[in-house]
Amino acid sequence: MTASLSGQVVLVTGSTRGIGRASAEAAAALGATVAVHGRDLSQVEAVCGELGTDSVFPLAADFDDPDNAAGLVDQVVDRCGRIDGLVNNAGGGRPVALRGLDLDSWRATQRVNLEATFAASRAAYKVMRKARSGSIVNVASLAAHGPGAWMGADYAASKAGMVSLTRSLALEAARFGVRCNAVSPGFIETDMTVELTDDQRQRLRVPLGRLGSPAEVAACVTFLLSSESSYVTGQVLHVNGGLSMYG
Repeated sequence: MTASLSGQVVLVTGSTRGIGRASAEAAAALGATVAVHGRDLSQVEAVCGELGTDSVFPLAADFDDPDNAAGLVDQVVDRCGRIDGLVNNAGGGRPVALRGLDLDSWRATQRVNLEATFAASRAAYKVMRKARSGSIVNVASLAAHGPGAWMGADYAASKAGMVSLTRSLALEAARFGVRCNAVSPGFIETDMTVELTDDQRQRLRVPLGRLGSPAEVAACVTFLLSSESSYVTGQVLHVNGGLSMYG
C-alpha cells in the first residue's frame, strides 16, 4: 500500500519543529498542499523555505487565544477553498508537580493543548461535513493514558481530554464521512526530550530500547490522513516503542 495525499489541503498546527514539522513535510511529500503554522510568521516562513517545496504556505497564530485556532482553519479555507486534513499538533507543557501548579498555569495548558484543538476541529468539521469527507488527527501523548509522571497533571489532563474529544467527534462525524483519530507518541527526539540524560533514557525502559523520531510519528499521522485508513475512526494509535504494554 502506498499512501497518497495528492490534491488534498492539510493544516498542521505547531509545525515549525518536531513532530509537527515532520508531519507537514511528510504530507507535502505525499502530494498535499500544506499550511505550516507557528506563532511567529518570520519563523514559519523560514521553515517553509527550508522544506524546499512550493506546496507549503505559512500561517501564524497564537493559540493562547483558542479562537485563533478556528481563525486559522478559516484562513486555509479562504485561500484554498477547502480543507481535507487537520493535524492538531500545537501544544506544550513543562514538568511541574501538582503542588507547584496554580490555576492560571493549569488554564494556560488547557487553552493551548485542548481548547485550541476543540476550536480548530469544530471549524474544520463544519467544512468537512458539507464536503462529506475529511480527516482530523489529534496528536495526544502517552501521558493521556496514565498519571502525568513526566510532564505534570495539567499536561496529562489536556492530552486525556484530546483523546476523549477524538472519540466524541469521531462518533458524531462518522455518518458524514469525516474521520477523527489520534496518535499518542511516547518519548520522541524533540525539544521536550533533548535534556534527558543517558541514565534517564535507560530508566524509561522503552522495549525497543530507544526514543522515537518525529518522522516515525509523522508516518502514522499521514497514514491516518490518507485513504489507506478510510475505515479507521475513533482510534488512538500508540507510537511509543512498546511503552504502553506496561499498562
